[in-house]
Amino acid sequence: MYETDPQMKYQQEEVWYPLAFDIWDWDADCHTLMLNDSIRMTAYEKAIKEVVKPGMTVLDIGTGTGILALWALEAGAEKVYAIEADAELAAIAKARITHAGYAQNFQLFNAMSYDVVLPEKVDVIVSEILGNLADNQEMTPILEDARKRFLKNGGVFIPSRVETYIVPISSPTIYDQVKRGIYKNLNNRYSLDILKSRFGVRDTFDMPFNAIIPEATHLHDPQVVKEFNFNGKDESEYTTSLVYKINTSGTFTGFKGYFIAQLSPSSTLDISSDDIENRKTSDCWKHLYLPVAIPFEVEKGDELHLNYERFYPKNHTKDFVQGYSWSGSITRDGQTVYEFSQMLG
Repeated sequence: MYETDPQMKYQQEEVWYPLAFDIWDWDADCHTLMLNDSIRMTAYEKAIKEVVKPGMTVLDIGTGTGILALWALEAGAEKVYAIEADAELAAIAKARITHAGYAQNFQLFNAMSYDVVLPEKVDVIVSEILGNLADNQEMTPILEDARKRFLKNGGVFIPSRVETYIVPISSPTIYDQVKRGIYKNLNNRYSLDILKSRFGVRDTFDMPFNAIIPEATHLHDPQVVKEFNFNGKDESEYTTSLVYKINTSGTFTGFKGYFIAQLSPSSTLDISSDDIENRKTSDCWKHLYLPVAIPFEVEKGDELHLNYERFYPKNHTKDFVQGYSWSGSITRDGQTVYEFSQMLG
């Protein structure tokens, strides 16, 4: 069951629907949420107005309602190309740009970026196709294709670098909500049962969830599980192995995932904060909770071994359906005392 909260008031350790994995069903409420996310909006406006110079040509991939494209035009871009697969959003973006008086400097393509051919290459590619694991909205293949076909030699990406972090946590509060099937949602359009079916998931503990997860729940310092530099060497499918030496006793209940993106030389988008009171958390991303089915009592000095994988499910036919797995073990005094294995997709 779920509760809706259109005003998006939330608390720490409160489970929310994983919007990043349901991109094709995003509606007006979701885009309103993104437009009102202060850390997202502030960081992107600063980056675009730092990087884009008068006379430049810019491409905005996944323009949505057109706000990033508008900022590029306000920064002096001579031409902004925008790509948006959703026809309703594309119309909103075009209306926004026209209302602002930049229609003659703007060209919109209502298609997937793979199907677009631009009239010219561009100086800057702007995108915000980041999920809270960074690459859970197909960021890597989309931007790799864009780098090859759309970007000038010496051109710039916004963001320029992204890192995904994973840290083991102890949050019986979050675990209990997932176990009981309790989560909040923007509205009743979003269905966890439909989403699970799309990814071929039967066990709810194979499904990530959103939540603001406090630093106090960390069982170790966060570690980088993947770095993306948009230089032609980023991978869409990969496996990373990490070892965490547990630094405090507690009940291991899964992992917290988040990203830190360097948008421009002086603008960083960091969604790691748990400070709701001072509005340093992200409304639209939050953190991602990767659960384990059976909690385990860990002790200081235990070693947690994580194998983290991103892959494409066999016979998948729909865009934005990528798989993740998080599996591993805990050793104590050299002996394996616990094993876990969860997989989305």
